[in-house]
Amino acid sequence: MCVSEEFGPRFFGCLLNLWLLPLVCGIGLILNICCLIVFFSTRGHPLVPALIFLSFCDCLQLFFSFLVLFLPALHDFSQSTPYSALGQLAYLSTGLLSPLLLTFNCASIWTICFISIQRHRAILRPLSSISSPSKPFKPLLFISLMALMFNGCKWAEFRWFWSHDPTNSSDYQYILAHEPSDLARNENYHRVLDNLLYPLLVYLVPLLLLSVLNFRILSNISNRRVSFDHKSRFAQERRSVTLLISIVTMFFLCHTGGLAYRFVDQEKYNNSELFVLLKDVINLLFNVYSFTNPLLYFVFTRQFRDLRTMWNSHFASPASRSESYAITNSKPNSKHRHLSMPSIYRTPCVSGKLIS
Repeated sequence: MCVSEEFGPRFFGCLLNLWLLPLVCGIGLILNICCLIVFFSTRGHPLVPALIFLSFCDCLQLFFSFLVLFLPALHDFSQSTPYSALGQLAYLSTGLLSPLLLTFNCASIWTICFISIQRHRAILRPLSSISSPSKPFKPLLFISLMALMFNGCKWAEFRWFWSHDPTNSSDYQYILAHEPSDLARNENYHRVLDNLLYPLLVYLVPLLLLSVLNFRILSNISNRRVSFDHKSRFAQERRSVTLLISIVTMFFLCHTGGLAYRFVDQEKYNNSELFVLLKDVINLLFNVYSFTNPLLYFVFTRQFRDLRTMWNSHFASPASRSESYAITNSKPNSKHRHLSMPSIYRTPCVSGKLIS
């Protein structure tokens, strides 16, 4: 399908959306499911509920990304008409599921911050985290509710209507389509939501929290004296340092593009194929972050190294689990076009072109 495209931004956009994106989402789903298996196997640590919730959000984000990003791109590059079955799926996925995709993305980011706060308290104030909370999922449910409320307005950015295929004389050839609503075209709305609230609450504040808290954790670990005989403990703390650095670095690399996009004049560049490709890259990076979250678990924690032993021995002892999760809990985890950011997804329109 991509072979028919002229070599240029659309060709690379085709490769990115039809090949690379499904690969990232598929492998990321498998890795996050593996994380869930391990976390459900070891539920004694206070941070396990947050880790379960984080992997669950990442799974749903990757799944909805496939529906919201891949299906409209497939419709676009297959050159199907908006009145085809694929066109109807593209309308439904972008109009109904894109707010949910943003919700799970926000919930994942805020859960990472929550985990970092808990990790910071456990290391710098160990006595405050001796007893586990009676309702560990209560703050996580609050995070999910806030994320849904914050992104719920995205549904109001679509105006739905029934559209009849002018090339078909049948009275039954209708599709349920959408176009940007008056709210989506409101400059003040975009100025408040896209230029103020979203950059502040989904990027700047989380990045500041992750940087400050993890820097304090790193300082505490580096200043802690470890006897020469405790080599295994020293190796654990070294992995913890590497993990914390990776967390902040990946967040910065994968989310900075989305922040910069919100301050670009979309109407000026929206018809540019290169600009559309950049939006596709930004969408991919959001999923790369959810993809790399479990990879950090695999690389820097003992829990996955001991997975075979856990399976054979029907899980490790409570003491070994707590020691293992002392490292794991430091791990957080953690076209195209719609007028409103971050709904930068491909959407068919009745004219046969994509809505810009």
